[in-house]
Amino acid sequence: MIRLLVLPFLLSTLLPFIAKAAEVDHFSQLPAVDMADSRSLLNAEVAQRIDRALVRANRNAPHLKPRKVQRVPKRSRCDVDRLYDSFRVLLARPIVGQVESFAEQHPDLDRIRITLPDSIYRDFTWPHSPTLVLSERVASVVRVGEHFVGTDKFGHFFTEGYSYFRETERMALPLKHAFLFGEWTESVYFGAETTGVYSFADLVANFNGLRFWNRILSEYPDPLSERALPPYVTCEDEKWVVAAKFDWREYIDPAWNESVNCSMMRTLGLLEKVLNTGPVCNPTLLPWQRYGELSPVLFNQHGLAVLPDYLQPEVILTQRHPELMTESRISWIKGIREWLEKWRIRQDVKREQRAVAGHRQGVAP
Repeated sequence: MIRLLVLPFLLSTLLPFIAKAAEVDHFSQLPAVDMADSRSLLNAEVAQRIDRALVRANRNAPHLKPRKVQRVPKRSRCDVDRLYDSFRVLLARPIVGQVESFAEQHPDLDRIRITLPDSIYRDFTWPHSPTLVLSERVASVVRVGEHFVGTDKFGHFFTEGYSYFRETERMALPLKHAFLFGEWTESVYFGAETTGVYSFADLVANFNGLRFWNRILSEYPDPLSERALPPYVTCEDEKWVVAAKFDWREYIDPAWNESVNCSMMRTLGLLEKVLNTGPVCNPTLLPWQRYGELSPVLFNQHGLAVLPDYLQPEVILTQRHPELMTESRISWIKGIREWLEKWRIRQDVKREQRAVAGHRQGVAP
């Protein structure tokens, strides 16, 4: 009886993520040699949003607005919490991020658009990939400098990057808290259980987003280079001002590209459907030296493959909350996951049976 109630619950839980969870296809249409570089436009979009965030952060909070301005004592407006909140409002919108939308919609950006029926995910069915198939959201590809990235990565960079920043309590806690959060989201509602795809390139974009949020004030060394970098924002004359320019080239690299940092599929069946489209993934181009000891967490060096056991939800949840995960709870979660997979397979069988029955009726004399 409990399992009969699980499916409606899971489907209702997935609805908010249908618009959010998207995948990108770097395989079906290769970029043209003369594809325009979008770096300047994307840099300008981020810069103007940072400016707007500072205007918002430098205002008095609503509850501090005086009835009689002349009676209010002068106070510093360099409120750190308000600064981060303003950046979050202007750059880290839930569902689909602002810069992600800009990259998808701006008329002057050169992009590659691939529809779901033309993509490597064309044979996925909705029980196996509900958010991808129901939304039909395949992210476009744009060129940033010498790199080609999916527009979905800009949402990951700012929104999930902020989640990483929050999970580490603004970098005061070890990076493992952020990485486990990212692995959890990719294994459940932004990846394997919703689209069928676990994207390591998403994890790289998330991590670089953490670097961005940390660099706003640079209160801690950069988690990649382990050096203190100039902050984007400083407090001068009791207000926040821009201190350094944002540039995507400091963040984007080949590991953002799914044809280099290969994704994994939730099941062998999904992997076979992808492989049947003939994708060529080249993990030899991964920037191992750049990421150093963080590489094993962020890279998939094995190529297109099936998601391993250590990246299953119950395993990651046990690492995130070991104090809560008893053997019985782990077994229960694993049982639900396996039951859901069997349900998905049954739906495919029923779908094939209906197709065969319909064909027979159509050809009957």
